Amino acid sequence: MKSRSIPLFAVLLTLLGGCQSVTQLSVIGFNVESGDADPNYLADQYIQPIQGVDLWGFSEVQNQDWVDRFETAIEVNNQADFKSVLGTTGKADKLAIIYNSNQFNLISFEELKQINIGGSVRAALVGHFQVKSTQQEFLFMVNHLYRTNDQGRHEQARLLNRWAQKQQLPMITVGDYNFDWDVKNGDSKRDPGYDLLTENQVWTWVRPQEIIATHCSSRYDTVLDFVFISSQIQPRSASSKILYPEADYCPDTSQKSDHRPVQATLSLPTLKP
Repeated sequence: MKSRSIPLFAVLLTLLGGCQSVTQLSVIGFNVESGDADPNYLADQYIQPIQGVDLWGFSEVQNQDWVDRFETAIEVNNQADFKSVLGTTGKADKLAIIYNSNQFNLISFEELKQINIGGSVRAALVGHFQVKSTQQEFLFMVNHLYRTNDQGRHEQARLLNRWAQKQQLPMITVGDYNFDWDVKNGDSKRDPGYDLLTENQVWTWVRPQEIIATHCSSRYDTVLDFVFISSQIQPRSASSKILYPEADYCPDTSQKSDHRPVQATLSLPTLKP
């Protein structure tokens, strides 16, 4: 019986045909507390020192001037041209995205009006991006859910879960979700909105290894600010950390935000044809 050999180039083509290239992303969500913070102080002290972050999602942004100031600060220590999108809802507490335009094309953006329940809060801000080096597309979203209206917040979480179930692209979402994940007992003590958002594993929290309160409060020792990823992104490829964990970050002052920024890194795989 004659043995059959497979040409080496055929083996290589087979292997290469199924391989994946991976895009590493770094994102930050930051509630900058419009109305009780100084954008120049925030930019100089807490935004400009950070390097290597591709996408920023801001909540409680007062206006375009704030966005421009943050964009300028980000560019100081990053060799890239950053651009921005400012949401139209929320009055003086708007949402914004700032992104590395050297790395990404912004294909489109939209606001999910249904999340702005009653028209008095904020519509989710969603950017549809393409990685220039791989052509991989993905969605990046920033949210700021109700704080004082539990029923409204829970409905927002339900709606975000339903919307996400209909999407085909990998998704990352950052923001102030007000889910009050208890620092010590969060696995059993948290707002029901967390479970409504993550139901059926539609979203997965990129859980920090060290959990501390993300806001300055004498009443609550909880996490309000989160980074979630969709099921298309492997959780084991992602990690996160709560920035500026030092105790003297709090208490809040009229210059700085009462929230800590949260950073996550993750791998966005691209299947080669």
